[in-house]
Amino acid sequence: MSKILFLVAKLHTIEPFGVMSLAPHLKRDGHDVKLMEAEDPDLFSKVRAFGPDVIGYSVCTGSDTYYLAVNRCLKRQLRFVAVFGGPHPTFFPEMIREPGVDAICRGEGDLAFADFCRELDRTGCVRAVPNFTIRVGDAVESSPPRPLVADLDSLPPPDRELYYGVSPEIGDHRIRSFLASRGCPFGCTYCFNGAMDAMYDGTWTRVRLRSPRSLVDEIASVVQSYPAEFLAFRESIFPLKVEWLTEFADLYSRRVGLPFYCHLRLDLLNDWNVPLLARAGCYSVNVGIEAGNESVRRNLLARNISNDRMIAACRLLRSHGIKILANNMLGLPGCTFRHDLETLRLNQQCKPDYALAMLWQPYPGTQLANYARRHGHYRGDYRDLDFTYYGKSHLTFATEREKRRIENLQKLFAIAAAVPWLTPLVRWLTRLPPNRIFRTIFRTAYLIFHQTELFPHKTTPADWVRNLRHVAQGE
Repeated sequence: MSKILFLVAKLHTIEPFGVMSLAPHLKRDGHDVKLMEAEDPDLFSKVRAFGPDVIGYSVCTGSDTYYLAVNRCLKRQLRFVAVFGGPHPTFFPEMIREPGVDAICRGEGDLAFADFCRELDRTGCVRAVPNFTIRVGDAVESSPPRPLVADLDSLPPPDRELYYGVSPEIGDHRIRSFLASRGCPFGCTYCFNGAMDAMYDGTWTRVRLRSPRSLVDEIASVVQSYPAEFLAFRESIFPLKVEWLTEFADLYSRRVGLPFYCHLRLDLLNDWNVPLLARAGCYSVNVGIEAGNESVRRNLLARNISNDRMIAACRLLRSHGIKILANNMLGLPGCTFRHDLETLRLNQQCKPDYALAMLWQPYPGTQLANYARRHGHYRGDYRDLDFTYYGKSHLTFATEREKRRIENLQKLFAIAAAVPWLTPLVRWLTRLPPNRIFRTIFRTAYLIFHQTELFPHKTTPADWVRNLRHVAQGE
């Protein structure tokens, strides 16, 4: 049996569900599985002591250059098979050509990664099992993906001890995350759903739900085993079918009863499902406003939701005491500072508890990134993208001044959305050069709203110091 190590950066942020979902299948086959934090200053000595046969990296676009550098460093002195999975290699399979990359896993890897390791144990060689692309010398071999797992209840629960046992800081964190479903039926152009649906022959957009009982069984087990004060459901859209939600609300309120956060889509909300969410214990939600101009939202983003519908849905959520985090994208391809001011005005009308603005990034595999490249708005090769979408835009605008104003507005957006009378001042401030003060305003507001308004839980002075350190590092 093999020793398998997963390296993940920024482990303090959220449970790495991909890695946690792979581990039970690997352990069932007898492999020794370990998770380490990629930024650990003693990483090399710990990796060498463990002696892995396989090192796996779960990679998003923007983190790819970091993980490739870590892998090259380790490869100089250690022998192991390097496997890259996650969104970036899934939609940018050319990654297999990078020095030190032995294999990439595309799409859902629950069973595929275990197959790969099984074949590696059996033959001593990397093989292109389903979902995998491998490189042997200069030759590249690929296999199509295996079908999606239709019955999510048949999968073992994620291996949480693998993650929670990494450090006391992580183990003691009082917010626990879960997944109730996989897939999304919508085709927003900035999202990966279209590419995933094409990869899986149209089956990705058929949403697969866990049964309420299976989900609540897992949650009850976790909150009995680990300290928990607040829960977060991390799928793109939390299940809203009335029959499913009715059963979930009953089971969850009786067996768990903790407040929770989830992601919703505003045009799916109505007088039936919002009261059920509130009855279940929904405390806060994440919804996408994205752009304030209806034409941009419909024609560029493929989100056919009117401004009036969004305003009414936010009013409905507030009437049931549910707090709102609104996602917004500034600096969209072909758009201007004036378009982003429309987005600010719509947020002021929707009145979310926190209006989060991001700078749109041209992630590979998305329709909108392809559009940006075709029309000359993005001229990079994806290597220039960052870990975060809160820093800078990588698009070309009519002028550098326009770009600077958009980047500054992103940092000051939440303040202007919460206090509309500050809008004239914010518009004037966006004329200044980007600076540390604006970045600090954004990061501090982000931390305070998340810690106190959206994910309320007990925090010690040490927690605040640690979180402020992350803020100062731009995480």
